[in-house]
Amino acid sequence: MGRKQWHRSRRLAAVSVLVLFASACGGGDSETPETTPPAAAATEATAPATTEAGDVSGGGGVKLGYISGGDADPFVFIVTESIREAAVVAGVELFECDANFSTDTAIQCARTLDAQGLDAVINWQFFPDAAEAVCEAYGDLPTVTMDVPQGPCERVFVGSNGHAAGLVAGAGLGDFVEGEFGCEFDLYVSIENLSSPDINAQRAGGSREGFEGVCGAVPDGKFRVVDKRQGGSDALENVRRQFTDILTTAPDASVVLVMSSFGDPDAAAAFAAAETQGRGGDVFIVAHGADASAWSDILNNPQWIGDVAYFPDRYGSLAVPAAVALARGESPDREIFIDHRFLDAGNLTDHYPEAVGMAEAGDVSGGGGVKLGYISGGDADPFVFIVTESIREAAVVAGVELFECDANFSTDTAIQCARTLDAQGLDAVINWQFFPDAAEAVCEAYGDLPTVTMDVPQGPCERVFVGSNGHAAGLVAGAGLGDFVEGEFGCEFDLYVSIENLSSPDINAQRAGGSREGFEGVCGAVPDGKFRVVDKRQGGSDALENVRRQFTDILTTAPDASVVLVMSSFGDPDAAAAFAAAETQGRGGDVFIVAHGADASAWSDILNNPQWIGDVAYFPDRYGSLAVPAAVALARGESPDREIFIDHRFLDAGNLTDHYPEAGG
Repeated sequence: MGRKQWHRSRRLAAVSVLVLFASACGGGDSETPETTPPAAAATEATAPATTEAGDVSGGGGVKLGYISGGDADPFVFIVTESIREAAVVAGVELFECDANFSTDTAIQCARTLDAQGLDAVINWQFFPDAAEAVCEAYGDLPTVTMDVPQGPCERVFVGSNGHAAGLVAGAGLGDFVEGEFGCEFDLYVSIENLSSPDINAQRAGGSREGFEGVCGAVPDGKFRVVDKRQGGSDALENVRRQFTDILTTAPDASVVLVMSSFGDPDAAAAFAAAETQGRGGDVFIVAHGADASAWSDILNNPQWIGDVAYFPDRYGSLAVPAAVALARGESPDREIFIDHRFLDAGNLTDHYPEAVGMAEAGDVSGGGGVKLGYISGGDADPFVFIVTESIREAAVVAGVELFECDANFSTDTAIQCARTLDAQGLDAVINWQFFPDAAEAVCEAYGDLPTVTMDVPQGPCERVFVGSNGHAAGLVAGAGLGDFVEGEFGCEFDLYVSIENLSSPDINAQRAGGSREGFEGVCGAVPDGKFRVVDKRQGGSDALENVRRQFTDILTTAPDASVVLVMSSFGDPDAAAAFAAAETQGRGGDVFIVAHGADASAWSDILNNPQWIGDVAYFPDRYGSLAVPAAVALARGESPDREIFIDHRFLDAGNLTDHYPEAGG
């Protein structure tokens, strides 16, 4: 194999999570992803029009559910995209949720999907020990699994053949070492995942077996294991730390072989650790994956020998037809495997012609100019996802390079995101992590770059605030509810229930306080005896479950209340959770809702649900057109306006389609 010039520019590209059913997967604060987010290019996902029937897809037929293991991983994201594309081709309705490397979230996802009347499920949650609970949560529907066995509900396995892939990867590394060093080496380092012993044995064991088939047995004294799950929830940090320790204890090792059996990000973390010690030239890497995030390394980094390809872009074309067959009562093949190939600089572009432009460029974007970072608070929330999409679109229009990371409702993940973004040589950041108390740590982690914040103050690095005017939005929402109650009930009501987020006191005071103020401006003061608060953060990491539980308790203690006003100041999913709780008690007709948001997830309710009075609009689709130009100005040393606010409007069934014509379908 010829030596390749190494270019150090690395790109962290866009990732999207399309969640059709409200916030089923959102609200989890307690667990963080195992990897830093992605290096696979995203494609745009567009919310379909809402119909009178409230069916997001606009059609019937087969309904499939899909649980992603964690779209923050570039390989997983490409698989997710392939499933979306295959679902469109098949003409089926696809309901998604991202488990985000968490068993708890996978179970939440399963519960939400269970409510959608599905026919079959594609399940790729990553933890075999949770399989039974996840299956049970979606009613043990017939299931296509991918790469990870799902026990009781699995009918078809689609994906990699771990042992075969290992043999290919090991032989590829062995061929290189035989040709370059006559099979002489100092260390063989196997990056493994010991929390999945069966899969680990197939991939890591097969890799060693394939290598030994070329170069003979690896002596025990030269074999080292890095367990990516050992030492904390940040898998990449675990890899960096353990690999650093290995290199430190072998200062004279000049041929250190690295086999990364669970993806390219782990290999990149090991290589970064070697470069930090000035020993990048001592390390020779083969990984399992060969997704787009690794193409630049395979083509340009002389230390990255190649990857065994798992072809994540092909998973959907296998999994979706199998799931459709199950949904129709048919019996597809029990196992459907990817055909693994070893890809290196000599043949990568034969399989992925789109990688041609990366050769010798080293930069996935193919261009320079302004580099912006973006930390999303949690794309599993539909409002946030629309904002994220608007930022991507605005970045394309502006011709800038955008590096993204989803904090997924977690301070720890936000800090991990910031560290990852800090390595990309950014000029400015758009930061929307949700916890003000973490602002200083997050800013510090990306070097206090000039920052555009959205809706949540980010303290020391904030230069421009873009987004909602919480108090103004509250006044609009409250007045909208007040006008309705005045017209329908002469301002007579039994309860005013305010769904709040007391963990963000300043924002809560603006939104919830402004909402009450706006209502009282129409109907007069809300008596203390009629006022109730639901704190969405009180009681656990599942915010929607907190809302459901507390609102159920409120209704139970007021059995005769027939006019219960609900003001949801932190989004439509909370309002939907409260309404679902009321319907469970047979009291949906007693509840009258106004929420903050008016994103596409609420359009059907606003148009068709007589209990959903309306929303104050935050126009998430407009955030990017405000935030990206401001960030570009900061990157260029200019001084944009300090505050840039959305123009809030009250949208109801009478005027929603004036602002969003696509909702009229």
